[in-house]
Amino acid sequence: MSEPRRESPLVGQKEAIEGAPGNDAVVLRERPFLGHVSIRGSADDQDFVDACSRVLGVALPTRPNTQAVTDAVVACWLGPTEWLIICGRDARQQWLDDLRAAVADMHAGVVDLTGGQTLIEIRGTHAVDTLAKGMTLDLHSRSFGADQCTRTMLAKSAAFIRVLEPGQAFQIVVRRSFADYVWQWLVDAAGEYDYSVAQPAATLQATDA
Repeated sequence: MSEPRRESPLVGQKEAIEGAPGNDAVVLRERPFLGHVSIRGSADDQDFVDACSRVLGVALPTRPNTQAVTDAVVACWLGPTEWLIICGRDARQQWLDDLRAAVADMHAGVVDLTGGQTLIEIRGTHAVDTLAKGMTLDLHSRSFGADQCTRTMLAKSAAFIRVLEPGQAFQIVVRRSFADYVWQWLVDAAGEYDYSVAQPAATLQATDA
């Protein structure tokens, strides 16, 4: 029996797969195949919060629209009862197993979303200008700082955005079914800045930017 083939939802976008030269005022890059894990529980349940924090090695964020970041994992607040955990591809199953074990006796749940989402990174001096064409969220560093993240709409598509560098670099999580459209929209919106595309990097941290 042959092994299933893993493909990015952007497999049909040549630039996204191969990269493209251009200006660094806007640089686009997909970070495919990362682990995406949903945790559901109550932020008011201290036992639940503590259990998740012990597993993650960082305090589960309970303040709205904030994120907690380590070298191994990103924990993002989505709502009073929901968090998105982004982790490396090879570590996904271990995080799933450990989190499920930690909350097994609680009113909580841990779900693997990996196959249904991907992550697109945008950075550069005109990254905010590009996103502002399709997003009402104020992405200026004075309003959307280093520890922040949120659900939003991008070009009429549901998305989740988190800050990498305030006012300069962001990561956008989109559903697999929207990814091709969102990518094409970003390419079009960045066109006036002679954008470039970095080759995909299936790594969590942006040290290879």
